[in-house]
Amino acid sequence: MSQVQFLLAHGSRNPQWRLPFEVIAMRLQASQPQRKIILCYLEIWTPSLAEAMRKAYASGLRRYRVSPIFWSSGRHLQEDLPALVTQLQVELSGCEITIDSPLGESEIIVRAALQALQ
Repeated sequence: MSQVQFLLAHGSRNPQWRLPFEVIAMRLQASQPQRKIILCYLEIWTPSLAEAMRKAYASGLRRYRVSPIFWSSGRHLQEDLPALVTQLQVELSGCEITIDSPLGESEIIVRAALQALQ
């Protein structure tokens, strides 16, 4: 059974804010066409994580990986996301959901930021 990777961004009222996340999702999907990559949002924009998971569930997919495109693990990732995932696991019976650490906590990202800031 294939796994769906949900790239989870926060959301913003500014439409230009979305562009870097859309580029990341598009390039990741292009580089790995065998994987299903879905960009979704915690708030403001659509699809929301819940909407995206419900759609994947309706299509028969049951293995989900949530990859937060956040710099760090604040309240949204420590409280809101686990509560939402718990609710979705009850609603979408039989699904398996894993949550990655925030992207900004990756050593690769820290090194890239240091290089860009020099």
